[in-house]
Amino acid sequence: MSQVDENVSAMLASSASGTTMLIVVQLASRIFTFTANQLVLRSLPPAIMGVASQLELYFISILYFSRESIRMAIQRQPLQLKPLTMVSHKDSTGTAPKKGNDVSEARNIALQSVVNMSYLSLALGFLFAMAFATSYIQLASREVSELPYYHASVIITSVASLMELSTEPFFTVVQQYMLHRQRAVVEMSAAFVKSLTTCLACAWASRTGHSIGVLPFSIGYLCYSSTLICGYILALPRVADEQKFSMFPTKIKSR
Repeated sequence: MSQVDENVSAMLASSASGTTMLIVVQLASRIFTFTANQLVLRSLPPAIMGVASQLELYFISILYFSRESIRMAIQRQPLQLKPLTMVSHKDSTGTAPKKGNDVSEARNIALQSVVNMSYLSLALGFLFAMAFATSYIQLASREVSELPYYHASVIITSVASLMELSTEPFFTVVQQYMLHRQRAVVEMSAAFVKSLTTCLACAWASRTGHSIGVLPFSIGYLCYSSTLICGYILALPRVADEQKFSMFPTKIKSR
């Protein structure tokens, strides 16, 4: 089998594996969420669950309007990282290493550009969070605004959404290198921590007689985002160093 056929086979296998892992992530996330909701329903009134649904819509809206267009733009960048290790051998004229270095530099520049672009999601998220938070606080009905810790829950959820948007550079690198297994582990862990935190907070409030409104759900979002950040930092410790790019916004310098 030729080198090209081997590369094609490897890419197809990686794509199939990535699709499977993404399905597993979505399934596990739905299972964790469904289980947590069933446990929470026993201790919270329907009115609280309704406000919790609005809070979830608030959280998802910030993420969607802030990052989906940026993700689509990044996916259309002509960046190919799979052949990165295929460097031509030096010929008699000594021109091949220069060509290999030029290709490697071009790929590093392209990757740094998409990492820089991913930070636009955080900037947009800040604007949308401010606008949505103002509307959710100012335009809420009296019954909703008088719920315990409602305003604090909106603020915590806003912070959680911005924390999740700060993981977009990591997500970009994961997508470009097709590190689906690492993504699956991180996202499933975050979903589990979110469900566990929400259930424990609701159980504690029910047992102690405290009325905390939708605060457990906002804390769950905060724990989810925190787990994403920690998980990606632990899962991608060497990629940036090995490929010579930065996970922070960096000015691109080319020869």
